[in-house]
Amino acid sequence: MRNLFHTLVLTSFILALLYSCTYEVVPEPQNCDNAPALQLLTVTDADCGLASGAVQVEASGGEAPYLFRINDGSEQSDGLFSGLSAGSHIITVEDANGCEGTLEVQVANRDGVNTTVAKVDASCGSTDGQINVSAEGGAAPYQFRINDQPFQSNRIFSGLAPGEYEVITQDANGCESVQTVLLSSGVAFEAVETIVKNNCALSNCHDGTISPDFRTAATIQNRAARIQARTASKSMPPASSGRELTDQQIQDIACWVGDGASTE
Repeated sequence: MRNLFHTLVLTSFILALLYSCTYEVVPEPQNCDNAPALQLLTVTDADCGLASGAVQVEASGGEAPYLFRINDGSEQSDGLFSGLSAGSHIITVEDANGCEGTLEVQVANRDGVNTTVAKVDASCGSTDGQINVSAEGGAAPYQFRINDQPFQSNRIFSGLAPGEYEVITQDANGCESVQTVLLSSGVAFEAVETIVKNNCALSNCHDGTISPDFRTAATIQNRAARIQARTASKSMPPASSGRELTDQQIQDIACWVGDGASTE
């Protein structure tokens, strides 16, 4: 009886240890080394104040069939998008394996203001980023705003944290051009990879014995959002591992994910 009790206690301990190290046991993600790519075929510029622009793209690589979407819109089976206003648009293609490729396309105003932007990226955890807007065409004077802030005559926006910003330029006739600008934090994947491998790919814990295997760069990239959520809540690495991330390490992971979780 005593041996049975000891066996049950030992089994419970082992199971608790395994589950403390595992945040999700799922199959490894599809390898996206051959991700699909987009090519721009045609662009139709928009009339002032109207959503009359159009863009057509085609996909190659990956595995057909493809699904296309523009900005945050719904998916469709072809690469033709109409009813577009002037400005920048992000087109995404997803192949049959769930791998994605993106392309940024500019739709110009035929008879209104058009803009270009220059940026200074922001450091992780800082607000030292800057966006500088240049406008031409349409009718001066121009006004500028960023996200939901009010319009201003100053074309320079400073004191910005890493992240995505919508920059709107309006001319005297009310024509607008919208640009999407991503300020990166500059956190390299190598830094995040080191954090994850040193603290999460431990013996019997995401080291190949338990899925996911954090010894590989592809797995870290494909689990980027989940890694950010778990490290932010401080449930990864688990307390049972004896490891704990610093606030700076947690912030670096969040900044890397915010930059797009690239391995380049």
